[in-house]
Amino acid sequence: MKKLLFVIFVSCFLSACTGSLIEKQQPVCQATAMLGGQPQSVQIYGVRTVANQVEFRAGYPFNWRWVNKNNFTSSTCK
Repeated sequence: MKKLLFVIFVSCFLSACTGSLIEKQQPVCQATAMLGGQPQSVQIYGVRTVANQVEFRAGYPFNWRWVNKNNFTSSTCK
């Protein structure tokens, strides 16, 4: 019984500590992509240049992956 209470206490303690470690990242700009023939606004969470190609870290519907800038019709990113 003591082991069970100890495990519950430790798991509660660790779960309380991780709450401040995970922070919600704010988007840096927005872009518009044509998906299924319809324009859709996509939030951008990062911009990088790889081999002279600009890539955006795109949120939904790109699942927060690095996507080439050419996939977007317009953007407010610099």
